Amino acid sequence: MLCFIALSHIKNKYFKNLFFIILLLFSSANLFAFQTSIDSLLTKEYSYLKKMVAENAKDSSKAIIYVQSYLLKAKKDVDTTKIVDGLYYFSGITKDEKINEKYVDSMILYSKNLKTKFYPALAYYTKGKIEYNRGNFKKALDLYLKTNEKAKEFENTHLFYASKKSIGVLKSRIGEHKMALTELRECYQYYSKFKKDKPITYLNTLLALSESYYLNKKLDSATIINTLGYKESITLNNEASKYYFTLNEGINSFEKKNFITARDSLSTAIEELKISGDRANLSMAYFFYGKTLTSLGKEKEAIAAHIKVDKIFEEISEIMPNNRENYEILINYYKKLGDKDNQLKYIEQLITVDSILHTNYRYLMKAVVQNYDTPRLLSEKQEIINSLQTGKKTSFTIIGVLVIISLLLFVLWLINRRRQMQYKKRFEELYHKQDSLKEHENQAILQKEKTILAIPEESIKEILSKLTIFENELGFIQPDLSVNILAKRFGTNSKYLSKIINTYKKKSFNQYINNLRIDHAIIKLKTDSKFRNYTIKAIAQEIGFNTTDAFSKAFYKQNGIHPSYFIKALEKQIQAS
Repeated sequence: MLCFIALSHIKNKYFKNLFFIILLLFSSANLFAFQTSIDSLLTKEYSYLKKMVAENAKDSSKAIIYVQSYLLKAKKDVDTTKIVDGLYYFSGITKDEKINEKYVDSMILYSKNLKTKFYPALAYYTKGKIEYNRGNFKKALDLYLKTNEKAKEFENTHLFYASKKSIGVLKSRIGEHKMALTELRECYQYYSKFKKDKPITYLNTLLALSESYYLNKKLDSATIINTLGYKESITLNNEASKYYFTLNEGINSFEKKNFITARDSLSTAIEELKISGDRANLSMAYFFYGKTLTSLGKEKEAIAAHIKVDKIFEEISEIMPNNRENYEILINYYKKLGDKDNQLKYIEQLITVDSILHTNYRYLMKAVVQNYDTPRLLSEKQEIINSLQTGKKTSFTIIGVLVIISLLLFVLWLINRRRQMQYKKRFEELYHKQDSLKEHENQAILQKEKTILAIPEESIKEILSKLTIFENELGFIQPDLSVNILAKRFGTNSKYLSKIINTYKKKSFNQYINNLRIDHAIIKLKTDSKFRNYTIKAIAQEIGFNTTDAFSKAFYKQNGIHPSYFIKALEKQIQAS
């Protein structure tokens, strides 16, 4: 009670002095008692201190004295492993994120030269979780890969698979879906052996595997895992987990176009997620619930669900890339109604969403379909602002800034448009180009060049004839073709062959071969519909290139456009014809 007495109420000087003496003695006693407590704990075994930390983990005010004692004892004993243990325990009981990260950074610093079952692997893993929670997925992935490497090196199987699972989840989040599926399948095989000992880890692995199957468009496999996960949640007495499998199956059913099933599953998941307070997954549930209702012809109810997604975003400032579409749906809905206030509201929200997504998912955003790109958003936003502000005072500063931004974006758009027009022109030239080689070396050229080469005329004629046969029989699609290999096939030497190609084809040997391959690919793409469905990698291999990159570079160098652009434009041209 002494700490709550106001000094202004102690009028007598004697009592004021007495008060200060008592307060000082009280504080000193507390400090002495605290120091004495730590001193007594330093005599305890590490195992005892560790046990007391675990028992008081939920109450950091009680746990901290045991953690401090553990760390002080470790420093006194100059035991690096125990020091790292103490830092790890500190990071576990500290609520402040910045202080927590400092402890984890210290763990990495102290443990980087250790070679134990737990360190430095556990330090990297703990730091990886911090970066993951911040949305720094690339940094988190690097740390989990380090964890995986060290855990494998020092045979920490549990930490090896814990990091492997995290790697799988992260690869899903950054769009590497096939690789993620491979990682998570292996983790499922491992954790299924320990489902009774580690039920939460096992069920979380199933959830991640279910999502990975969904992202890989293996919807039936996703359903099998969701069904298994739901049953296992009941068997393992983890009722909360089963609703996440319900959520996953609701999304999966929507993709299968089983809209009634999707609606029922998502509705159930929403009610449970509202109770649990998981706002991020609740946002995802409302998003797909809205899309499902739209598919069932219930537009107004669907829009109400999409609005709830926005409200959750305002609360937690977190959103998944696919949920970006939520704002496009709302913008289009209010645009159709002529409600410019709400249209402007959701355009501004989408701009905010994009800034967050481009920070956390910039490497994935190219794969997300964006019907509303930034220039269009800003353009529509400006039109609505101008319309709403007619007859009102206008903030010239705001308009000036928006105009400058719009002009900059417009310039970028013009540059992009010009580039697209150039690509289109080059495509047209390629499309209308004759499919056969028009020009062949004639006798006049032969006579003109023979004196320069100092090669017998008969040898020149023979090699040119063989080159014509070589071109007609598509000999150039052989991979790893070199001037030495071709010279040997022609029964001549490589110097003769190289000089003749340089002189009569006006190209180096590599350019000559690459040009033939590219010309052949263009002809085949024009005439063979199956060939147009090949991947760029498959096309490259088919015509003799060893890598996709080499093919793309050669195609662009020769024609001024990329092969992917040519194929898309060709499909459009053929469909239009």
